[in-house]
Amino acid sequence: MLFFRYTSQHSHQRLAQIYTTKSAEVLAFAAIAAMLPQSVLGLFTGIFIDRWKRKRVMILADSFIAFCTLILAVLFYLDIAKIEHIYIMLALRSVGSAFHMPAMQASVPLLAPKSELIRIAGINQIIQSACNIAGPTDCGSMAAMAAKASTSADFVSKLSHRMIAKLTIELVRIEKN
Repeated sequence: MLFFRYTSQHSHQRLAQIYTTKSAEVLAFAAIAAMLPQSVLGLFTGIFIDRWKRKRVMILADSFIAFCTLILAVLFYLDIAKIEHIYIMLALRSVGSAFHMPAMQASVPLLAPKSELIRIAGINQIIQSACNIAGPTDCGSMAAMAAKASTSADFVSKLSHRMIAKLTIELVRIEKN
């Protein structure tokens, strides 16, 4: 489940960037928009995540990210999406990830037995690294096969991955601390 979530996230970002422009400057701004909010907020979100219910944080953060994706999909569908919209949505999605990632990482020790904790943490890192590689590769494949008009299909795919992840999280019981 995590693999599909992260792969579609990286794929979504690259596909939007490829179709809007081929400029290195635009890619740099998109990378800043996608990483800066999470980097800055990440310094503070752990405090709140420890106080709040992690399950709720993950569900709300995933829902927020899915909502941002839906807005961007609608903008593309209506053919009114601009590069500024993509920057804003990437930044907003990064804000959601700033809450989701630490909540998920803090939930692993609550779900895994102590004897398996190191192995499961390693598996999570492998999944994240594989998605960093597979996301752009997946995007390149989609870009090669799809026409510009079908970019909204990627957003719909991303949204469905988010909803599946959200339902999966909803079914798992996670203690507060």
